[in-house]
Amino acid sequence: MRVENKQNAIQGARPEGCRELIIKNFDAMMKKMESASPGDSFVVSGDEYCQSTRLLSALRRRGTALSLEPVRLMPDDLSEISLSALFSEGSLFSPGKLVMIGDVDKLTKTQKSELEKIVAGSFDHILFCRTAGRKPSNAFMTRLESAGTGFTCWEPFANSMWKWTRIFAAEEGITLTRDGSQAAETIASGKLERMADVIARIGLFHGKGASVDSTGVYAAVKGLEETTAFQFCGEVLSGKRGASMRSLSLLLNSGEEPIRLLALLYSQWKQVASARELLQRGIPSQVAAKKLGIPQFRWRSVEEYATRRSTHATSDILETFAEADYGLKRGRDPLVSIASVILSLTMAGK
Repeated sequence: MRVENKQNAIQGARPEGCRELIIKNFDAMMKKMESASPGDSFVVSGDEYCQSTRLLSALRRRGTALSLEPVRLMPDDLSEISLSALFSEGSLFSPGKLVMIGDVDKLTKTQKSELEKIVAGSFDHILFCRTAGRKPSNAFMTRLESAGTGFTCWEPFANSMWKWTRIFAAEEGITLTRDGSQAAETIASGKLERMADVIARIGLFHGKGASVDSTGVYAAVKGLEETTAFQFCGEVLSGKRGASMRSLSLLLNSGEEPIRLLALLYSQWKQVASARELLQRGIPSQVAAKKLGIPQFRWRSVEEYATRRSTHATSDILETFAEADYGLKRGRDPLVSIASVILSLTMAGK
C-alpha cells in the first residue's frame, strides 16, 4: 500500500475512484442537471415528486442542448432490452443518449447487477435514475450513488415554502401579495405538488400579469367563502367573538369541512402562542421570528395577535381544542364544537 493510500485509510477517506456525491440543496442539484455532461449519472429518490419532475425536465433540456437521444425506460421494458447493449452502442443520429430509468429500485437482481457494472465503468451517455419512492438502504443503491450524484426529494421546510410560491408564481406570470402568498401556503398545507397546482389554478383564473391577494387566491381555488375561512382565524385571534361566530356559521353552511377548519385554527393559534412565549421571555422580535421560521412580512400580524391573553398556550385552551376535535370525530354538532374553541380564545381582556 502506498503511503498516501494508507494515510487515507487511517483518516477514513474514500478510496480512489469513488465519486459519490450527495447533494442536499435543491438549487445545487438543479445546477448539476443544467451542466450535466456525457458520462454523468444521477440517482434521485424520495416521496416528494414535484422536485424530481423539475430536475428531470432540466436534464431533458440539457440533453436537447447536447443533441442527446432521449431513452426512457421502466423495469418492465428491460425484459426485452439489454442495458449493456444500450450503453455500449452509439446513437445513429446523436452523439449520445440521455437514459432515464424509472423505479430503478424495482429492477430484477440480474438487471441491478448489469446496471452496477455500467456505472462502475465509463460511458458516453447521461444516466438518470429515479426510485419508486423512498431510497432503499441496500448495497445496490449505495453503488449507484457512489458512481454519480444522489439527491433525496423531501417536502420543503415551512419557512422556505414561500420561495417555491414565488418561483411558481413567476412561472405562471403572476405576482402574489404577501397575504396572497400566505393564503396559497395555507391551502397547500406543506405539500409542494399541491402548491404547484394551487398557483397554476390562480394563474388560469386571473391571467398573466395579475397581482393577486388572499381574496383572489381563495376565489381562484375554492370560491369566495374560503376567504372567510382565512379571515375566520384572524377574527378569532383578534378576539372578535361576534364576527368569528358569524363567519363560522357561514363556513359550515357553505360546506366547509369542520375538521379542516379546526385544524387550520389550531395551527394558526399554536404559531401565535409560541410567538407570545418567546416575546414574554424578552427575546427580540426579529430573533423570535427567525426561531419560529416566520418570514418578516408575516411577523407583524403574528406579533399583534400575540399580545392577547387568549393566545397564551394554557392547558385549558389545549383541552378545549382536544375536546372539539374529539367531538367532531364522534359526530357532535360542528357549530357547537368549534364555538367552544372560539369562546375560549376570545376571552375579554389581555
